[in-house]
Amino acid sequence: MDIEKKNEIHKKMADKLKIYIDAIIEMYGSYIPNNRLNYLKNIDNYESLIKIHDYESINGYASDDGINLPLCADRVFKKINKIPGYGINKNHQSYNENTLIINNNTFVDYIIHVFISGTDTTKYFEDLLLHETMHFCGSGGASALKEGINELLTRKIALEKKLKTNGCGYPKEVKIAYELQNLFGEDIINQVAFINSPHEIYMFLEKELGPDAALLFFNVSDAMEKEFYLKYYKDIYSYNGISGILKKTINYKKIDYSNVYKLINDYKNKEMNTKRINK
Repeated sequence: MDIEKKNEIHKKMADKLKIYIDAIIEMYGSYIPNNRLNYLKNIDNYESLIKIHDYESINGYASDDGINLPLCADRVFKKINKIPGYGINKNHQSYNENTLIINNNTFVDYIIHVFISGTDTTKYFEDLLLHETMHFCGSGGASALKEGINELLTRKIALEKKLKTNGCGYPKEVKIAYELQNLFGEDIINQVAFINSPHEIYMFLEKELGPDAALLFFNVSDAMEKEFYLKYYKDIYSYNGISGILKKTINYKKIDYSNVYKLINDYKNKEMNTKRINK
């Protein structure tokens, strides 16, 4: 990528970042810790927060000092845009407003979307940016469950504010986050997203919902993490290139959260029985 093109994309992402941070503050500001919220409200140089560089991955990631976007993506798109059929439907979407929050989209569905729509480097970065901006604003991602919660919040704000996202990240984890949201309430899950100390999450849930709910959250998180690491994350550094994409897809498909849903269902049954007894 030449310097002029890189600077153009960099400026566009910085402009998007400001829009996204403002939207996140508006929708989730009451959940963001005050020190982080004050920092977000006083950013005066958004361009310094966007970092486009090579770092052995095609995924974006957030850190405390900005959003990192993979320069190597440009080389990938320069290769695939020469394949016949690339960009045959510029208006193709991987979701609609009825399927954004809960869907079965995986990385494969996103790759198909990239090919059909003719996604380029700029659009690819835009697809990554909102999820990573949620992290930058303080929404945690240190576990499979927290990533699911972060992606759930990302999809909700994308739907509410009509912002761009890929709608294909962490589909299995989002479904469990959504289950917990229905169980505990949207306000509770929004708050948990921005609490990044396990001890503080436990204390918060215990205070708001009781020890059984707090224990369920941590049992679910622990069971998810074991399954996610064993079937998928332990091979994270081998997911580059065409063979890596195939391996990533196969490994993610192996993830089975049946035991997690059993924990949730057991909790629901216990709660129902308790309510019957107390009537």
